[in-house]
Amino acid sequence: MKTTLSIIKKSSSKCLSALLMVFFLSLSGVLHAQIDENLHAGFRGGLGMSTLSGFENNGLKLGFTGGVCAQYNIMKNQDILTEIYYSTGGQLSQQWTDNSSEQLKIYSKYNLHYINIPFIYQYYFTDILGVEAGTNFSFCFSGSMKTKIGNNGWQKTDFGKSDYNSFDFGLIIGVFTSNLLQYEDVFVSLRAYFGFLDVVKNVGSNKNVSIQVSVGYMLF
Repeated sequence: MKTTLSIIKKSSSKCLSALLMVFFLSLSGVLHAQIDENLHAGFRGGLGMSTLSGFENNGLKLGFTGGVCAQYNIMKNQDILTEIYYSTGGQLSQQWTDNSSEQLKIYSKYNLHYINIPFIYQYYFTDILGVEAGTNFSFCFSGSMKTKIGNNGWQKTDFGKSDYNSFDFGLIIGVFTSNLLQYEDVFVSLRAYFGFLDVVKNVGSNKNVSIQVSVGYMLF
C-alpha cells in the first residue's frame, strides 16, 4: 500500500509541475504578446470547511486552500475565471459506542488532498459585488483515514489507489467582492462546491461538499 501511495504521489507531483509550467508559460506568452488589458492574473488563499455527504454521523473538517488564478473580462460586468489551486477535503465525524460497561466516543477523520482546475463565469451586480458559477475538476493525489477511540491516540491508515477515486468534478457557486475598501487589486470570495462523484470506494454514497473563504490579489 505504501509503495502504491508513493507512486501516486510521484505521478501527481509530476502532473502538478506540468500544469503549473503550462500555466506560467502561457502567462508569460500572454505578457510577451502584450494582449489587451482585459486579462488579469494573481493568487488567492484561505480556509475551508468540508464534509462527505451521505456518510452517517458526518461532520465538518477545517482545511486550507491556495493557488494561482487568471481572469479575462469578456464584456461589461462579466468575466471568465480559471485557477490552479490546492485544497483539502474530507470530514471529521464522532459517534458513541458501548464498550463493556462504559460508553466511548469514536472519532473518524478522512483527509484528502486535491489539485483543482475550475472554469467559472462571474457577473458583477455592482463595482464591488458579484456572483459566480462554474465547474471544477479535482485530482486527488493523497488520502488517509484516522480513527481514535476514547482517549487513545490516533491510528492512521493511508489509502491505496483502489480505496478512493482520484478524480472528481462538480458545481461551484459563490459570491465575491473586488475593489474592496478602494484596493482594486484585492478580492474576497465565498464559494461552495458540490461534487458529483463518490470519493471513497465501496462504502456507499459519499460526495465532496465544501465551503471556502479566501482572499486574493491580482498582480496585473
